[in-house]
Amino acid sequence: MKHTATKLITLLLALCMVLPFALIGCAKQEETPNNTDPAGIESGTNASAKVALDLTAEWETINGKNTLVQGCLVINTAFAAAHPNEVAKFLQDYSASVTTVKSGSEDAINMIVNAGILPKAAIAKKALPNCNLCYIAGSDMKPVMNTFCNKIFSYDATSIGGALPTDGFYYTVAGDATKADKNLEMKIYALNGTTALGMAQMIDNEKNNKSDMNYNISLHTAADAITGAIVSGECAIAALPTNVAVKLFNKSQGKLQLLALNTLGVLYLLQNGEGTIASLADLKGKTIYLPGAGSNPEYITAALVQSAGLKVGEDVTLDTTSYNSPDALQAAFVAGQAPLAVLPEPKVTVALTSANAAQ
Repeated sequence: MKHTATKLITLLLALCMVLPFALIGCAKQEETPNNTDPAGIESGTNASAKVALDLTAEWETINGKNTLVQGCLVINTAFAAAHPNEVAKFLQDYSASVTTVKSGSEDAINMIVNAGILPKAAIAKKALPNCNLCYIAGSDMKPVMNTFCNKIFSYDATSIGGALPTDGFYYTVAGDATKADKNLEMKIYALNGTTALGMAQMIDNEKNNKSDMNYNISLHTAADAITGAIVSGECAIAALPTNVAVKLFNKSQGKLQLLALNTLGVLYLLQNGEGTIASLADLKGKTIYLPGAGSNPEYITAALVQSAGLKVGEDVTLDTTSYNSPDALQAAFVAGQAPLAVLPEPKVTVALTSANAAQ
């Protein structure tokens, strides 16, 4: 009996010595996955900020593939008529820039950051594949743009200014790029984000004195800062949302033309908080925040809500006034002030990265 008691005491003492180390080992094993991805950005396991719906996919399910075209370049009609050779040279340089940026090379990523379009190389590398850049010019523009205009016009005629664009909307003049005046200043205003992304190489060349043309490119956070400038001729070329371009063409009686299409669908509905949004039908009773009024995000979102049998203003509230730009809405989403927000790439990647890192 005494021998048995001695054995029990010895076993208990051993357990007391080993157990704390075993528990520490378990705790360390549980900590490892979180330390490898603390914000849950890659795995999504810890992230409450996430993509709820890919609005481009939702649109294409209803309207067909590649029917959503969101970004474009427009040109002041008077400038275009006076300088066809310089326009040809610009299109040549822009096409080359888009090709470089789409490559996703290390140089391309650095150009995006150096241009001030995105803050970090890691974010640019992650966002670029989803930015849906394209370069469609000349006669190829018309069928693509007409399809989009007809679709969005059928949902809401005011989305493109109450009328479909006429043939005069499309720039078709072919100049000689080799005869371009390299000293002529060409002011180019771009809406920062995906719409300006294709210009990253041109902006980088300009900053580093590597351009053989006198391009003067400036980035802006809201379309309102650009629309008056392109109509008046303050700038020669502007990068804008497609629906805004058609509106301006109709309103200005042809004082601008479509120069090239540069961005297909890039819209996402983001969610920051609890709850599940698995379909458009789940938006009933929700408020969705949009980056200002009168641009593609508002009309595309409204069209999708309607396609789900929901009524804007009754079943779903679209808030277009609280935030007047993608940058302002991005900041509000990160702060948790806009729990359901519609944003385009690359703002999506920036917003999710910032929101989940802050948790």
